[in-house]
Amino acid sequence: MTAATRPRTVAAMTTSKTDGEGPAVKTVGLTKEFGQRRALDGVDLEVPRGVAFGFLGPNGAGKTTIIRLLLGLAWPTAGSMSVLGHAVPEERAEALVRVGAIVEEPRFYPYLTGRENLEINAAARGGAAAMRIPESLERVGLSARASERVASYSLGMRQRLGIARCLLADPELLFLDEPMNGLDPAGMLEVRALIRHLVREGRTVFLSSHLLDEVQRTCDFAAIVDRGKVVTQGSIDELTAGVRRVSIGTDDPGRAAALIARLNTVDAAAVADGGVVVSLASNGTTEREQVTEIVRRMLDADLSIDRVAPVAASLEERFLSITQRLEDEQ
Repeated sequence: MTAATRPRTVAAMTTSKTDGEGPAVKTVGLTKEFGQRRALDGVDLEVPRGVAFGFLGPNGAGKTTIIRLLLGLAWPTAGSMSVLGHAVPEERAEALVRVGAIVEEPRFYPYLTGRENLEINAAARGGAAAMRIPESLERVGLSARASERVASYSLGMRQRLGIARCLLADPELLFLDEPMNGLDPAGMLEVRALIRHLVREGRTVFLSSHLLDEVQRTCDFAAIVDRGKVVTQGSIDELTAGVRRVSIGTDDPGRAAALIARLNTVDAAAVADGGVVVSLASNGTTEREQVTEIVRRMLDADLSIDRVAPVAASLEERFLSITQRLEDEQ
């Protein structure tokens, strides 16, 4: 689904820059109930302009619900929200004129070609949309298959055609709900490159996904939602900063792991990659002090050390640590 747009030139698709102020998306206390079930519970969310923003959570966490609310496809039970500076649903038409979206799996007429499906959408929106069809198809890698019926398309191809349909609006903001579904590794790489290119043009991409590794590779900022609540949000660097690990090379990884695991400064130690990967505890001491203690204990035990290096934190580790903690608190 995409919204209507003001006429622009085809060249504007590759040079459009947002000139608005304030966040691209903002919600305050956003709540949605379905009967006795609360799908969203007081969500406070802020999405900066001109970034790729990952919205992460397990299935059923409320990701699609919040996108539907922001697009005016459903009504909130409580709270407020704005899209590109316009209150939704009160100013839905003004907000969506600059928005493109895929909600769940994109739908098309299966017995029409990819190009014909875009032509129907462009005719409905008017203006310069029809002139954007060739470039939209090219940008998602479907030019060579545009004359084939959509019924013959794979799920991944339909996902890319959905993004092409979004681009007909020359949008400032795109909502992409699980856009990596059905894509092979090459397709994921293409979509990732496309999203980064859209961001370089000054657009904002709101990416809902449960593929944590892809979000870490693609996005600048992210929020983690679980059980209808945003439990944390910030830049990718901020979200992964709390996971501290080091890799230590040694000639006896098994004995080293057993020794290190007993230290108060360590949460876990496991044999990996010809050495030991150590998860450092959050106990008030610095990472330098913790690593120094580990090295001293190993040398005292006559264990050789040929490598001490930080291990890059992953968004997956951060996500699992947060959601596991929430389960333990239930």
